[in-house]
Amino acid sequence: MKFSTATAILAASIAPAMAFTALTQQSQYSSNLRTRQRWTSSAALSMSTVSDPSTTGKSVGSATGFTNNVAPSASSSWDLLNGPSPEAASKAAASKYLHTYNGQTAAHIIYSKLLDHGVEVVNGYSGGAILPLLDQFHQDHPRHGERKKIRWITNSNESSAGHVAEGIAKSSTEADGRLAAGIVVATSGPGCTNLVTPIQDAMCDGVPLIVLCGQAATTAPVDAFQSCPAVDIMRPCTKWSYQIKSAAEVPFAMDYAFYVARNGRPGPVFLDLPKDLQIQQLTPGLIESFLDGLATYRPEDGEFDGSNGDKDFVRLIPDTTAIHLGRVRQGLSFQVNAQGGLEAVQSGHDAYHLDHHITDTIYGGVDYKDIYDETKERKTGKLGAPDGVMAEMMDLIKNAKRPFIIAGQGTNDASEELLELAESLQIPVATTLHALGTFDERHPLATNMLGMHGHATPNYLIQDCDLLICVGSRFDDRITGRPSDFIPAARQAAKEGRGGVIHVDCRFSENAKQVKPTFFVHSTGKKFLQEVNKAIRASPPSDPNRTKEWIKKKKQLEKEFPIQITRYNPVTYTIEDEDGNVKEVTRTRMCAQGVIAEMNRQLVESGKIDDAIFSTGVGIHQMAAAQLITWTKPRQMLSSGSLGTMGVSLGYCMGAKLANGNKMCISVDGDGSFNMTFTELKTIGEEKIPVKLMILDNESQMMVEYWQRLFHDQRYIAVRNKSPKYTTLASAFDIKSIYCESEEELEEKMRSFLFDYDDEPVLFHVRIERTPCLPMVAPGQPLDNMILVDEDFEVDKSAAPS
Repeated sequence: MKFSTATAILAASIAPAMAFTALTQQSQYSSNLRTRQRWTSSAALSMSTVSDPSTTGKSVGSATGFTNNVAPSASSSWDLLNGPSPEAASKAAASKYLHTYNGQTAAHIIYSKLLDHGVEVVNGYSGGAILPLLDQFHQDHPRHGERKKIRWITNSNESSAGHVAEGIAKSSTEADGRLAAGIVVATSGPGCTNLVTPIQDAMCDGVPLIVLCGQAATTAPVDAFQSCPAVDIMRPCTKWSYQIKSAAEVPFAMDYAFYVARNGRPGPVFLDLPKDLQIQQLTPGLIESFLDGLATYRPEDGEFDGSNGDKDFVRLIPDTTAIHLGRVRQGLSFQVNAQGGLEAVQSGHDAYHLDHHITDTIYGGVDYKDIYDETKERKTGKLGAPDGVMAEMMDLIKNAKRPFIIAGQGTNDASEELLELAESLQIPVATTLHALGTFDERHPLATNMLGMHGHATPNYLIQDCDLLICVGSRFDDRITGRPSDFIPAARQAAKEGRGGVIHVDCRFSENAKQVKPTFFVHSTGKKFLQEVNKAIRASPPSDPNRTKEWIKKKKQLEKEFPIQITRYNPVTYTIEDEDGNVKEVTRTRMCAQGVIAEMNRQLVESGKIDDAIFSTGVGIHQMAAAQLITWTKPRQMLSSGSLGTMGVSLGYCMGAKLANGNKMCISVDGDGSFNMTFTELKTIGEEKIPVKLMILDNESQMMVEYWQRLFHDQRYIAVRNKSPKYTTLASAFDIKSIYCESEEELEEKMRSFLFDYDDEPVLFHVRIERTPCLPMVAPGQPLDNMILVDEDFEVDKSAAPS
């Protein structure tokens, strides 16, 4: 079958003027590319461009342009036979849209747009270049009256503001099921550059973030005070980075920012706001000037007329009433309807469009270099079809004797559907770090987290499975081990036609990037699971007991390879109390795993585990938490995965509490990570954010120290900390605190930490010993070659970890 590039387009309904609505329907190509006809809000637009993902926008296939396929409708329409041209109609609709903000300054519009998109909390820091926007948040600003106000929180620094916004985004969803966008406001220069780390962190982990930074005025001299090339700095670590050129752009820019941040794989967007343009007022003259100066986007050759290139981001599309927003090579198309609403349009088959528009298509496996090649023969079919490729895929799923599911971040909105599939076919389920809780670990089919520091059971099972179903995960190197030795049994089953790999991802660009699949499904995890479950209900497997031996093996592995917790012998000391009395006391040292296990036990036994959200920094404490907390609900675990950013736990926890006031939000942090950002105790104290902060203090960056032990002959450098008295630090910010240094007092003090401080923040300083986090897959080793016990042994020193 030829690789079809026919795509779908537009919607019949009218979107509100304040937001983008993604609506598509299937359509075929029109033979007439430039026919003038009646254009309605339910008209179909289609564009085909086939792009090489390794280059920026170079076409390797056809580019047939937009087509006008008319569906007669009495709904809002322009008569293009006797009325204005499509471009004129588009400008008229855009003019109507912009005139709803007539008389407002750019800063005023930005705040209005934040309200339109449901923003309730904004974090940030002040500075001269952002003052006009900052002023909009003042509770006494005349714009508010009796209307709803956005809560403003001043953080201790811009980087922490970014991590708090990430915590909000990671832990909250909106009515459409997508993550809410976290918002950060900061000034120019260092205010901007301090945000690079949280922005890159959000980019790596798929977190929707909108960052609004001031900039020196457009009239300022070159190299003015606190100016910097912000857009260029942020471009590589955002989905879109842009400097506002006019107040007339702001309504489009804000709507587009929210759309891009929250759709496809979520991520950060950066808007640079010159100070003089923040106070520029939107007037009819400015609107007219802006619309008259719009460039024209020509999808058939990927170019546009006008000389500003990516400096502008709104472009007209010839012979249609659609507009193109974003970068020239990486932008999206939207319909401007007669009411001034903006509707997202699926208008291309290039990498960027396919990463933002789901096609619900199943593709036969090809090499990564060929995934965009329309001349390459491969199987294709629609997800949910009664026959064809869907039927072939279902045969593999229903007949596999050793199937295994990886549930990635893309299943966080599909826990019920995931449970149905696992139970109906008796398939063991492992989760990635960002999917912990999407499959309740109390379920007998749960194998818990897999990967470098995962449980032994899923690591062994995945290597022996005959069919791997990977839903919403991108096969990160931390879960595959040595790529050439990953899933050998499934690869063999694929060759024999009885198994293989089914990979489901919303980004077409993930197809075969790390692992060549037998079938790649370009869809959401939820839609895939719904359609597969529907097919199973309609036609159950002929042998319901085929995975019986497979489940027995799972149980045996769990029995043989539990997570080990180091236990220490008690030691008796002679001490002198405050009154001078001498007495003997018995103390037993603790490790990170033991403390986390005790916290988990109390939460589970109290019935509070379902109502808890946890954040971590990066290190031993992070992996021990992932291993030993009983994860029961989606998005319970907030952690920096791909970038591995130390210091995020405090900000993530604050953001989670701000977005989920009814949840118990617990930061499980190490002293190394906590030391990087503990200035946010100031914000917690000021705002009275009732978070629970547990610091596991071994005065070490133990994960790196263990690597130095294994790979660098125990030459320890830059891994030891001299920790402060965290209880004294907490009291400086009027925060309650608890200290624990022995196992004998852990149970009672943990109970107090968890249950005695519901409405105020509390810090729990726990002194622990230096212990590694095991199991661990050594770098460069297969996934099932794990270090299971803390012993000295030979390692491949050429494969030192990163």
